[in-house]
Amino acid sequence: MRCDCCPLSDPEDVCPEAEGHLGLVHKDGVLGCKHPRSWVEKRSDAYDTHLGEMGLDMGIEMSMTRDELSRVIEICKHMVGLDNERPYHRHGKAFYKAYRNYYTDVPGGNRLLDKLPNELLRVERDRGTEYHLTRVGLDWLGRQLHITIIGRR
Repeated sequence: MRCDCCPLSDPEDVCPEAEGHLGLVHKDGVLGCKHPRSWVEKRSDAYDTHLGEMGLDMGIEMSMTRDELSRVIEICKHMVGLDNERPYHRHGKAFYKAYRNYYTDVPGGNRLLDKLPNELLRVERDRGTEYHLTRVGLDWLGRQLHITIIGRR
């Protein structure tokens, strides 16, 4: 009923892989598994990242209407140049290498882009307002469009 290392199940439940070749029986008769610690940490980190991305996406979707969100996605596509060029496909997946990463607006800013969290955009206000997508912002846009966006360095 317990698994010492495995994040695959609840503590009171049996690990789904405890009965396979990675399974073991503790001295008190409780089932467990022998997953390597590096595998467990990698799996746990990937799961935590997935939950964080899902929370970010849900927060953005809840703060805007559907029309506003589609307009923000169009602006972000223009920001990285996806309105002029198409992504390339390799092994059944779509990739795009951004050749720019900025959007300039009036000094007061864009009310739709100002609704986005600070993790997605970097804002510079000088004579006008300039928006740049961060790495998290590029990943968010890629999840919305189902492509992998490689940013400029």
